Amino acid sequence: MSHERSRQPVRHEPHLLQAASYPFAMTIVPRYADMDILRHINNLALAEYHEEARTRFLMTLFGEDFLFRKREYRLLPVRTTYDYLREAHYPLSLLACAGVAHIGRSSFEVAMALFQDDHCVCLATAITVQVLDGKAATLTDEQRACLARGLLPVS
Repeated sequence: MSHERSRQPVRHEPHLLQAASYPFAMTIVPRYADMDILRHINNLALAEYHEEARTRFLMTLFGEDFLFRKREYRLLPVRTTYDYLREAHYPLSLLACAGVAHIGRSSFEVAMALFQDDHCVCLATAITVQVLDGKAATLTDEQRACLARGLLPVS
């Protein structure tokens, strides 16, 4: 008896594979250090590009001083996933896109994608929880309104 799992191809929402679906986009220029011997941009670098896009996207929603503003709560990323769809090559630039996929009671999910030559090379999601006094805390109406400005269109 075989213990191998049947591998089904991962299916992604078609709109997530289109840059025009995302409310935020920025250009990423790969560094020489991000490349491997085959001129591929390594997966760790792609993850860092997603992190940069997510951070800048949240700054557009919550304000440019978002990262450094004194506040009682913290927004902590608790889960990040990556789906590497195809190779990305140096030195071609990438388009990093982001949008809010879901707003929950105390958390929200940001969907992200990287595009090179109009092809999606990597998808990512990041779930962030608001924490106050060491516990999950309900998002305020003001926070929800900020996040709603970045919602992805419903597929």
